[in-house]
Amino acid sequence: MRTALLPALLCTFPVFAQTPICLVQGDGTASPYDGQVVSVVGTVTAVFQGAGTLQGYFVEDPLCDANVETSNGIFVYQTTAPGIAVGQRIQVTGEVDEFQGLTEIRNVSDVQQLGFAVVQPTMIGLPFATLTDRERYEGMLLRFPQTLVVTDIANWVQYGEVVLGPDRPREPTDLIDPNDVVPSGNTTSGAGNVAAVLAHRSNNERGRIILDDGRTTSYPDPQPNIGPEGTLRTGSTITDLVAVLSYAFNEYRLQPVGSVIMAHAARPAAPVVGGTLRAASLNVLNYWTTLGEWGANNTAELQRQRTKLVAALQSMDADVLVLCEVENNDMAWADLLTALNTVMGSGAYAAREEDAQGGGTKTVIFYKPGVLTPQTPLFSLYSSTFQRPHLTQGFSLNTTGARLLVSSVHLRSKICDNAIGSNADQGDGQGCYNAQRRSQAQELVAHWATVRSVTGIDAQLILGDFNAYTQEDPLDVLRAGGLIRVLPDDAYSYRFGGAFGCLDHAFATNTLSQAVTGAEVWSINSDEPAELDYRDANLARYQPNAFRSSDHDALIVGVDAEGLPVGVEDRSHLDRSVHVEADGITLRWMLTSIPKGPMEWTLHDALGRVVRSGRATAHAWGTDIQGIAAGTYSWRIAEATGVIGAGRVVLGMDQRW
Repeated sequence: MRTALLPALLCTFPVFAQTPICLVQGDGTASPYDGQVVSVVGTVTAVFQGAGTLQGYFVEDPLCDANVETSNGIFVYQTTAPGIAVGQRIQVTGEVDEFQGLTEIRNVSDVQQLGFAVVQPTMIGLPFATLTDRERYEGMLLRFPQTLVVTDIANWVQYGEVVLGPDRPREPTDLIDPNDVVPSGNTTSGAGNVAAVLAHRSNNERGRIILDDGRTTSYPDPQPNIGPEGTLRTGSTITDLVAVLSYAFNEYRLQPVGSVIMAHAARPAAPVVGGTLRAASLNVLNYWTTLGEWGANNTAELQRQRTKLVAALQSMDADVLVLCEVENNDMAWADLLTALNTVMGSGAYAAREEDAQGGGTKTVIFYKPGVLTPQTPLFSLYSSTFQRPHLTQGFSLNTTGARLLVSSVHLRSKICDNAIGSNADQGDGQGCYNAQRRSQAQELVAHWATVRSVTGIDAQLILGDFNAYTQEDPLDVLRAGGLIRVLPDDAYSYRFGGAFGCLDHAFATNTLSQAVTGAEVWSINSDEPAELDYRDANLARYQPNAFRSSDHDALIVGVDAEGLPVGVEDRSHLDRSVHVEADGITLRWMLTSIPKGPMEWTLHDALGRVVRSGRATAHAWGTDIQGIAAGTYSWRIAEATGVIGAGRVVLGMDQRW
């Protein structure tokens, strides 16, 4: 029987027959009683009262019916209900309404207290069996005994909400090859495994749920669930969450009941990768000194952007750096280089770069002259297939003379602007412009093979933003070309739409891969809220450190220089034995047998240009090499009967060959 009239309503109202909550909810997305006045009976499970809150409460009748398709709970929208408290068993009379997809009771005309009860939360786990299963729990009190992982924080700062899941969701094509059932396959056409990609995407969708903060205002203060480092990183966890399930803004969302205990993921230190040479890469997210365009809008923003990037680069302390998304001019990279050298020491880093055509961005290579010396020209691939030059620089280690090639990569992005034909999204999980990225990878593989052949340096490290996940076609092209990805399989460098994957990669030739001592992603950006970056709008949250200095994470690779070849193989194919040596002044050839007639000889630079040439009739001759830049050169000797020899020589300080 009714025991008391709640103080919220003191008038006499018509008596309505009770309608079970589960019938009001129905077994579909909308209530069959929409627009009708009903009286429901249930126990209050959660109350959200006051300005800026949901302004109402949830009631539930656990014994409503045995139909699992119908929810036993419902939200009551009542802006003023001072007597309502959790545990009260009440009868509520009001109008059923589908408000933005949420079944609720509003225009409340009567509330009667019937006693007290305890509602045990319904145990539930993620992922849902189907997306439609979520509706059956709308308005109910739920408990998740499993450990839930924070997987997305895109709306945390503005709306106080985060996305939870059973684990960190991966981009389907970071794990699953859309062409090959076996991920190790390198097929780059067809759609034989797209069904598996779509199934993985479905599992990601069924595994996500929003944890809201019970409020409707923007930019909550204090920020809910903020950690001791002034952030909330993805990878943080919650165990034994209790909440009611609501719906708003086209999303099911959990409203917490009681306090939320979160185990915050800590910010990581730069990884230790070993080796005697440290290489790294970072997409710097539009470092532009031209203000108001792609990067900073004003000098204060640029200063904060510079501070965060320098903090990241300083902590990485790499001997060679590949930087992507630097403004395509000579001011931006020089500005960043100067700032980095200010904290690392005058002349600590030097740069190798080449401008693209028009505006946009380019890649830049920074290196430590105290550790590395350029030994080849700067090679560049910049055909009509590409948006920017792709660079390769040959270096020697100052301590050992070991040589390696370092190459930068920044392929076409997945943004669908003007994508048509084969570059449109093919529905295989690889996004727009996959065909162009595949063509770019094919040209690069051929180009790099030529560079290795011309320079005689087989140890090559390739770093950058590939804009392709691990099992996508462009990376299959690289693997088919004999290149080896050196990052761990579980690495991720980018978060998009609440899923994680590697868009940034490190590849190596077999020679260099055998010298790799470690390769890791430094997760300074993808796990962090974007609102911690340098923008004026984020000034109250700004931290002058490496975290959220960009949207891509950094890659760091350790190399044991002792495992790299010191010299360049002399790949001659003579019918006579030839010895080549240089002393810094003269380059000499010596045949161990008498020549059959006059010989023509040429010396070529890495781009194939003739830098010296002449005729020889004796078994030994030389040419002046003073003024020739240090680097790898090819030579060729021919008689009337054809080429009798060819090879390579490295000209530099130590003249190793």
